[in-house]
Amino acid sequence: MPIRGGTGTVTMASPAADGSSMTERSEERPAPGLRRLAGGLAVAAGGWVALTALAALAIEPEAVVAIGVPTALMAADDGALVSTGPGWIATRPARPGAVRRLYAGGAWLVLPAPAMGCPGRP
Repeated sequence: MPIRGGTGTVTMASPAADGSSMTERSEERPAPGLRRLAGGLAVAAGGWVALTALAALAIEPEAVVAIGVPTALMAADDGALVSTGPGWIATRPARPGAVRRLYAGGAWLVLPAPAMGCPGRP
């Protein structure tokens, strides 16, 4: 039966192979508060991504970042390509409905992008 110490140490008592005596071992585990904090941060980050993805569908942003196969995403929308990398593209949609077209073209996730382009140019 585990016995919790004040510092997150768990001591386990188990019978010896011959059943005559007890052996003990200790292992350090993260404190329960730290696990809750990490879980809460993961839920918050996931919720933020989900909300921004839904917002991209609702507000038709002027620039988006789409995650997926870049060649398929570029074929799905005829907007101005701003930047690309392995597994993502950033684009300025040419007409409304670009977020839906990117999802239909194979995007795993489409998020609104911050203002993009050359400084001083629209």
